[in-house]
Amino acid sequence: MGVVRMLTIGELARETGASVRALRHYEQSGLLVAKRGENGYRRFDASAVGFVGRIRTLLRNGFTLEEIRPVVSMLGPQPPDLRSICPDVIALYHAKLGELDQRIEALQQIRSSAAARLAFLEEQRRTGGPG
Repeated sequence: MGVVRMLTIGELARETGASVRALRHYEQSGLLVAKRGENGYRRFDASAVGFVGRIRTLLRNGFTLEEIRPVVSMLGPQPPDLRSICPDVIALYHAKLGELDQRIEALQQIRSSAAARLAFLEEQRRTGGPG
């Protein structure tokens, strides 16, 4: 068996594009596990690069760390086998899409209201009426 490559937090940050602060936050949130060297420094298995990448993808897709936490074990250190994707991750995406649809609808209503008010104000300005 070969030597397992271990990364410092700075190396993991460089390889993933995540900040050191974000990695510490992932660890404090229970999403990322670090081993401690004799000097007390965090050391991460090289598989953490892909794992952090999957966390960052979920974050970019609008998930919070709280939403990610229940499915973090499904993210695994290795890329997932597409035939065995966990139903919990699929359910997570369904829930997020429902939430996003509700937010989009609310924003569309706010936009319609603002557009109607703007049209009214512009009409009042044009005709010299009260605004």
